[in-house]
Amino acid sequence: MSPLLDYTSFCQIVEEQLEVTMQQPVTGGERLRDDLQLDSMRLLQLLVHLELEHGYVLADEQLAQLPQMTVDQLLQSLARKEVV
Repeated sequence: MSPLLDYTSFCQIVEEQLEVTMQQPVTGGERLRDDLQLDSMRLLQLLVHLELEHGYVLADEQLAQLPQMTVDQLLQSLARKEVV
């Protein structure tokens, strides 16, 4: 797996795990809360899924910025962690 998720994988996770239907193809500039309508609970679910199932972790200092992040910013901010 590459160190970053691609748009297709991200959309698949959002649709399957968060039960959110993407109305338009994701181009990367969409804001997680405003454009994709991911509320706090869905963002938390997304982070938990990304960590537990894929080993991706968002740095603590970036958590407060998460709702305002774009898809590109989120994907670039994810750090690959080794799963023990």
